[in-house]
Amino acid sequence: MNQFNIRQLINFQDEWFEEFWQIYSESFPLYERRDYEQQVAVLNKPGYALDIYFLDDKLSGFISYWKSDDFIFVEHLAISPNFQGQGLGSALLKPFCEIQSVPVILEIEPPADEITTRRLRFYESLGFVTNLHSHFQPPFHVGDNPLPLNILTYPDSISNDLYLGFSRFQKKSMGLL
Repeated sequence: MNQFNIRQLINFQDEWFEEFWQIYSESFPLYERRDYEQQVAVLNKPGYALDIYFLDDKLSGFISYWKSDDFIFVEHLAISPNFQGQGLGSALLKPFCEIQSVPVILEIEPPADEITTRRLRFYESLGFVTNLHSHFQPPFHVGDNPLPLNILTYPDSISNDLYLGFSRFQKKSMGLL
């Protein structure tokens, strides 16, 4: 596999924003993502980063995440439909995690069917471990309910204190505190 070129998407005027938006909006249902205006606004928030990955000069995927002193929270990871099934998710996420000096946290739906079970196995194959913290993702949209999700962390599970710090951070970053 060729090497990725990686760059940060820092505002909606970037030439790649619309292509990112298409991948993002097609990869996640509305209750698991921001709408267009929210995504434009979050690009300016301190601690938020959006890395876009290119393979052969084509946008192949992205990782959006929040940086804190105590952890990295991977909010979204998606691969362009044109590049799916080629191992790119692993090729993006594994090196991303390996260079972090703090735990990496992400959320997934509890395994309830073949797709959600495969998703869990994918993250476990990269070294993520399931944490037992009871977690609800704050809603992205007014009127939506909090979403019960499992917390996965890399490279090890996290303490309850670190989880509570993450939970507060997430609520604050989503404008709920």
